Amino acid sequence: MNSSFLLGIGFLAQGLFSARFLIQLVKSEKAGKVLSPVIFWQLSLVASFLLLVYGTFRQDLVIVGGQLLGYFIYIRNLKIQNAWQLFPKWIRIGFIFLPLLFLAYLIFHAHYNFHSLVHNPEISGMLLTWGTLGQVIFTSRFVVQWFDSERSKESRFPLSFWYISLVGAVLIASYAILRKDSVLFIGQAFGILVYGRNLMIHYGASNELKLSFLDRLKSIRLTLLLALVGTVLFFNLGAWSVTESSEARYAEIAKEMVQTGDWLHPQLMGIYHYHKPPVTYWLTAVSFKVLGISPFSARFLLQISVLVQIWLVYKIAFILLKRSNAAFLSAMLYGSFPAVIIGSRALTTDTYLTLFILAALYFWFAFLEDGKQWKLLVCYVFLGIGFLTKGPVVLIVPLLIWLYQRWVMRQKMGSLKIHLSGVLVMLFIGLSWFVFLYLEDSRFLNYFLFKHTIDRFATDTFHRGQPFYFYGAVVLATAFPWIIILLRNFPKNRPDLKNLGAMLFMWVFLPLLFFSSSQSKLVLYILPLYSGLAIGAIYYWQRLTDTQQKIWERWQMGFHILLMIGLISITWIEPRISLNFKFYFLWFITASLLVAMQKVDIRRIERTVISAFIFTMGLTGMSTYFMSQNPGITNDTRNVTTWLQQNEPDLKEVIVYNKRLPSLLFNSDLKVISIYDGDESLNRETQFQNNDAWKTNLINLQAEPNWIIQSASNHSIWIAKEKSELPNLNGKGKWEQLTVVDGWKVMRLLHY
Repeated sequence: MNSSFLLGIGFLAQGLFSARFLIQLVKSEKAGKVLSPVIFWQLSLVASFLLLVYGTFRQDLVIVGGQLLGYFIYIRNLKIQNAWQLFPKWIRIGFIFLPLLFLAYLIFHAHYNFHSLVHNPEISGMLLTWGTLGQVIFTSRFVVQWFDSERSKESRFPLSFWYISLVGAVLIASYAILRKDSVLFIGQAFGILVYGRNLMIHYGASNELKLSFLDRLKSIRLTLLLALVGTVLFFNLGAWSVTESSEARYAEIAKEMVQTGDWLHPQLMGIYHYHKPPVTYWLTAVSFKVLGISPFSARFLLQISVLVQIWLVYKIAFILLKRSNAAFLSAMLYGSFPAVIIGSRALTTDTYLTLFILAALYFWFAFLEDGKQWKLLVCYVFLGIGFLTKGPVVLIVPLLIWLYQRWVMRQKMGSLKIHLSGVLVMLFIGLSWFVFLYLEDSRFLNYFLFKHTIDRFATDTFHRGQPFYFYGAVVLATAFPWIIILLRNFPKNRPDLKNLGAMLFMWVFLPLLFFSSSQSKLVLYILPLYSGLAIGAIYYWQRLTDTQQKIWERWQMGFHILLMIGLISITWIEPRISLNFKFYFLWFITASLLVAMQKVDIRRIERTVISAFIFTMGLTGMSTYFMSQNPGITNDTRNVTTWLQQNEPDLKEVIVYNKRLPSLLFNSDLKVISIYDGDESLNRETQFQNNDAWKTNLINLQAEPNWIIQSASNHSIWIAKEKSELPNLNGKGKWEQLTVVDGWKVMRLLHY
């Protein structure tokens, strides 16, 4: 059998095993007691049969033997529930006799080295014993369940089943941590949540009312949401290195900040870099000081930032929508937007900026609700910190909301005196660093005011120009169908302009119009809009009829199906892309959970949002394997650094031709010399340098065309893009190509 097809069978089986417990948990939540639904045993039987097929073709007696006991227990539970007879007779015969034939075939025809099963050089005896103990305990749970069901003449889960499951899962999860097996850990982590929740349901008071699924979880749902999102965000976070160009630039600046001890003058590769205010560098440098310098620690606080954002969306939505369920759906939907997750995958300023904007808006809406003036002052504090993160752009979303509330909705905004006090606080915090630099050098006024504020908006100085409709397409792709649900409620008359829905609509529309007018466009610039989009979409979503929600749910399901097909087909579309079995494993788990969601009996208003959440969380897990497996596509130079360290152990410096590679410097202790030969990314701003030392690290080859022959060391190591042509040496030397790694060629310069 084709190995890819066989692997797909194994993944499908694992997906069904996960889906069965999701369905069981949801049904139990609705009923207010632990249930043993028929579909649980049906999915278990089908999944177990698929694993038997997988194990047989793999000639793996361990898999087949381990599945057989549980397999016949599943059949017995179906018989007790009078559901076994629902299968046609020929299928029942096949289910019973085929596994026995599989086992007989393996016993008499397969060849095993049983010694290797218990003597794995990669696993210590203690660790192997620990993992085996966990697996034995884990398997015994269904034996206990079977005995209890036979005794009671009823298919059910005894309390001991969940305790045994929990102990076994914890043992296996700890084994997975020690083995650094992230896939095994993810599977068991999901199980631990399910087993723990079933225990809580068992000990909880019986609920005779037909409450919604999320209402049943009311006391823990926000904590559970943050725990789930946090697990996914931190999952495999350090599996890939910092990527070019933005993340590597920010990470290297923070690294040099730690190394030099200068926290007021950001430096990139030895040259002052004042493109952005320093808060992002400061936060990253603090993370480096505490956790050490690594890609994981560079992204660590970003993940915390996203979790706090989700919490803030919940708090803001609760103030505006007045209902905890709607607030929770808003928070879950916000965490389901891919753009929010993209912001956490690579170090930039935008995720931190969004955090401070949301914090300011939370205290603003809280101030409007109860009139406590200290909350308004805290709002301005966060605006000041946001100003110190990315400059005046922090004011765009809050200011447009305020203007709309004041001039259209005619809301009272508080006394002018307290606002003036807040503005002074904001300016004191936000301008502190800028004023400090201006006092050092008056040229900073023109530099910040014109080059990095007016020019960034009005011109394409930074080569980030995109068409006017760019952000519209981005929002449609990253928030479908929720953006359409919001847009179809465009306020059509004057009275409509004054209601809450109109304000939420304008939270998205007005900033979107503003940013679309800018000449400088990057995807994450509009990140602050997604919080308003989440709250606004839920505001209108809960007002739709069930029939209308059904239509939109189908549109979302179709969108997810297309994307899932695209993900699994991506290697056929682009042969350069490499995906490992862990990627496909998470794909099958995600697909199985999405299918399972269509089979659980919970309200459509909740199910659609939960499905969006499952899809994005699965996509996030898959993305970590895409990033780690495709460094050449993601602009990750870690393999280049590794090659240099392994093959040139005495190397002290490396020369990079016509590219700026801060990631190379971040990943090593090498001295990196950059050669400028026309690439605009190497046009550094050196007007603020206080000496010429930087010239030894940045060579302008167009101004010094003979530098390579006259000054470059013989046998020096050069790095260039694979398709680039290095300068002609005019017979005075030659280039020796040593290797090509992820689209970068490593060359040696040899003088004649």
